Amino acid sequence: MKRGFFLSIFGIVLFGLIVWLTIRFWPKPSDTIYEYYKKEKWEKVIFLVKKSTSPTPEDLFYGSQSLLRLNAELVTKDAEDRSKISARLQKENGIGSGKSLESKGEFPVFEDPFILQLRPGGYWRQKAILSRAEIAGEWEDDILFLRDLKELIRSNPVTLGISSYSSVLKKVLKRETKLSDGDQIKLSELLGFLSVREDSTLLGSRFKNTGENTNLRTGPGTENPGKARLKKGLLLYALDKDPRSETVQGRKGNWVQVYIPELQISGWIFSHFLEEDPYPSAKAEETFAEFSQSEKSQAWDFAFWTEDKIPPGFHGEYIPTEKLALDGDYGIVLYKSKTGKYKEICRIVEEPFRSLEFLTASLSGEEPVPIFKLYSGRPGEWKPSYQIDLDRESISINRNKYILGSGGKKRFQLGIFSVNGTISASLLVGEKTVLQGISPEEEVTSAEGVLFKLCLQQADKKSDSNAAAFQFKFLF
Repeated sequence: MKRGFFLSIFGIVLFGLIVWLTIRFWPKPSDTIYEYYKKEKWEKVIFLVKKSTSPTPEDLFYGSQSLLRLNAELVTKDAEDRSKISARLQKENGIGSGKSLESKGEFPVFEDPFILQLRPGGYWRQKAILSRAEIAGEWEDDILFLRDLKELIRSNPVTLGISSYSSVLKKVLKRETKLSDGDQIKLSELLGFLSVREDSTLLGSRFKNTGENTNLRTGPGTENPGKARLKKGLLLYALDKDPRSETVQGRKGNWVQVYIPELQISGWIFSHFLEEDPYPSAKAEETFAEFSQSEKSQAWDFAFWTEDKIPPGFHGEYIPTEKLALDGDYGIVLYKSKTGKYKEICRIVEEPFRSLEFLTASLSGEEPVPIFKLYSGRPGEWKPSYQIDLDRESISINRNKYILGSGGKKRFQLGIFSVNGTISASLLVGEKTVLQGISPEEEVTSAEGVLFKLCLQQADKKSDSNAAAFQFKFLF
């Protein structure tokens, strides 16, 4: 009897442990989506994102990318397979398709419900548009292509990566599309800026036509028909170059493919008629400052947080703590752990950022209190990068300490930047840089797609040393 009773209790405990472990370590939806995306299982990604009740911007981006890449794969398939895939996508995910004509006949073009849910002007929306402009031009009609191009030229090339952005722009400009006067001016300024950037594939691409009534041709060579006659002094940008040298009118040179913003056409011109006309460096610097010092920012605070619940937007194992009001700012109280153990409540930063402002204050005690830890990578592959600790007299980043000299509420700034392909950080107090060249705890390359996750550190057993975090503001 007793043995059966204890076996029953053991079985219940074991079952409870299995359930807890399953919940604790079961892959989160975003992790599964990313794993399927890496394995190029496009339809599985689409299904998971479509059925998600609260997809993250990253989830929506991968859903959009999967639709795009699935559409691209149809180019190599016959009409019957195209029809099957299109019908399956409609039946299982409710995603319809229009029709476009390309070299192999009717081609289904999938509607993209995911990209429409991404915030206009946001990083993930811009990144999705960059991919669409690069890939979908093969099958998009003029209306859809123009829509993507208009949004592309209003995206931020600094945030997206100037090299990648300029490469895509060169490609799309070879397909002629008529823009409005405002869009044409915006494109011209953008091309000028990219023509003087060393990290751009358009570097040194700005020229002017030196000939009178110069013939712009449809291809490289005099055997190709003329497309337009160009007036002297007309500005143009080089997109490509025929490596073969040729002699035209007794002069040796190469044929260069160019884009002419004023005429909104592309074509080929002989290099003898091109003279370099560099974009003004002062104007390029102004443009770079505008891109770098974007007005976009994202702030997290604790004004509407209630102590019994985890702060909005965060996830993890929350330990109820106090809410503090100090000089009009509301903060969350964090403690030094007596055992050295902490539970983390975390929130993913939705877009890559250039700096993080944080407002904190040391409250009591002599020991340093861990305020937050910053992880880099992406869901399923997070690596610890930077930890901030605060005491009454100093602040530390990865054990690199700076003496503040006095307590009280202070605003700091953590700058994140890339040096030779690896991430590095600096710490500012007010306008003063006090620590710089700080390497992450684990090496992370600055490859495209690296995200950050901010985790507040909550003590499992509280001590007499505590501090407060009031606000986090990300500058993009």
